Amino acid sequence: MEIKNLEKIHQKARNITRLYVNDIIKFSGDNVVSVLAHGSVTSCEYNPKYSDINLAIILKDMSIPELKKMLKVIKIGMRHGVPAPLFLTKAYIEKSMDTFPMEFMTMKDSGCVLAGEDVFTGLEAKHEDLRKECEYQIKGKLLTLRQAYLENARDRRGMERLIKVSFKALLPVFQNMLRLKMKTPPAHKEEILSQMVEAFGVEMTSFLEILKDKKFDGRIGNKNAELFVMDFITQLERLSDVIDKL
Repeated sequence: MEIKNLEKIHQKARNITRLYVNDIIKFSGDNVVSVLAHGSVTSCEYNPKYSDINLAIILKDMSIPELKKMLKVIKIGMRHGVPAPLFLTKAYIEKSMDTFPMEFMTMKDSGCVLAGEDVFTGLEAKHEDLRKECEYQIKGKLLTLRQAYLENARDRRGMERLIKVSFKALLPVFQNMLRLKMKTPPAHKEEILSQMVEAFGVEMTSFLEILKDKKFDGRIGNKNAELFVMDFITQLERLSDVIDKL
């Protein structure tokens, strides 16, 4: 099985990706159906300091003995910014589109096939399945954010970490809320936020400031991080009402 489409991987990640995929194919042989890169590594937003090289490996046989063959490759990869890949089978993907529609559609959008076939061709999520998962993610995040605020309110840096982790987890949700309104949602983070304002009338200024802030000093921009939690929760409450009506 030959490696292809490396030119679609961010330049700074190509070499380690090529070596990693070569080793996966070497140790798994004919058991590999497809290797797919997804996430920021397939875009200009990849940053080697902060970004992971996310891969999905589609196998014929996903048994523990087969996975065990790749332990050495995975251990080495984790030291070079390649977390353990997501291992799947074609049957699992097809049977789980109703359970993980958001994850699989996001993977389909950003995916770059590095070896084998494109297993996501022709797969589409049903509107209601996708709506329900977006609803679950937003309402679940509201519950955990309120609780986490009470636990971290006296720790400014803890509040900042909470906000940034929550924001990162919600970006795919925002992207898939837009998918419910348009056929192909934007891929770039700033454009996702811009389209959220246009599509749902929510205020995304604070979210944009969170996206641009790269320091970990207990502040976001020139404001106390706690102020962002309040706005974060307010906007999520509005989106919770929006998702009920989609």
